[in-house]
Amino acid sequence: MNFQTKADIEQSFSRIDKLFECGIFNQNNSTNPLVQSALSELLIRLRDLMAKAEYYTTRIDFQDDVNQTEKITDVSDSIKFIRDAICHIDSDNHNHEECSARLSYNISYGKCNLMKIGDVEIKSDYNDDVCFFFGSQKLYLNRHIKRAYTAAKEKLEPVLTNV
Repeated sequence: MNFQTKADIEQSFSRIDKLFECGIFNQNNSTNPLVQSALSELLIRLRDLMAKAEYYTTRIDFQDDVNQTEKITDVSDSIKFIRDAICHIDSDNHNHEECSARLSYNISYGKCNLMKIGDVEIKSDYNDDVCFFFGSQKLYLNRHIKRAYTAAKEKLEPVLTNV
């Protein structure tokens, strides 16, 4: 690992920690116009950390609560899918194929049925989590994002000390 890669990883650790600490994802900030910006930066940085963890150590591949498809088999794939949707406004990743709806930046705080379109329910299953919906995928703040971040940090920190 070169110096620049190490610096990028450390900067991502710092920024992600600040995003979690600032409270932007708390329900009382749900109308804050910077929620989308914070989520965008978080997922761009997290996707990069996931790729670096896979390259320098091993893939982060837990599957709990991941909507698995042909292309999405684990949390790394789901994070990439949603990061791609965020970065590309015209991406088909915003489309929910089962119900012909376009979902982007839909957020639920706690357990809820966000919407039902035909026979398809778009819902969050947990009272204690925030859920972000994009197309046919959803990411939970604690169960997916924070867990994947913690795993990436645990894998990459020892590699950083050897540089």
